[in-house]
Amino acid sequence: MKRLLAFAILTLGLALAAGIIGRPAPDIQGKTLTGEPFSLADYLGKKPIALHFWGTNCPPCHEEADYWRQAQEAYGRQIAIIGVDVQDITTMALDFVAEYGWTFPVVQDGAGTVAAAFRVTMKPTTVYIGIDGTIIGVHPGPYRSAAAFENDLLHVINWRP
Repeated sequence: MKRLLAFAILTLGLALAAGIIGRPAPDIQGKTLTGEPFSLADYLGKKPIALHFWGTNCPPCHEEADYWRQAQEAYGRQIAIIGVDVQDITTMALDFVAEYGWTFPVVQDGAGTVAAAFRVTMKPTTVYIGIDGTIIGVHPGPYRSAAAFENDLLHVINWRP
């Protein structure tokens, strides 16, 4: 029964997320964990974007956190990585970011409005946005291997409208 319920939740999450693929990314605005103003519009059209939704209370988010640090180091000039911390206490989120050595911007989403705008229903989820501002992919759930993660990043980096 647990497996059936987990499959149903995953399927629902995929169906909801699939509805945004091919659409323009909504312009999210807010503040980063460090209090800086943030607007997704500042990043659109410059390079592809990986918008990574996560939370400190999410064990898989901890498991894949090193992938994101490594991706920033290896591909940060080719793709903008932006974290979205969903409904965390700021100090806990800052501790998470420091623990894993993340240097990319992390947007606070205390009310879950950014996640809702992208139809994100689970953590972690990554939304990929092409250089033209179109949502070109969604990866709900954690990456289980570095190879699968890197494959998605390279696909987005090389994607052309």
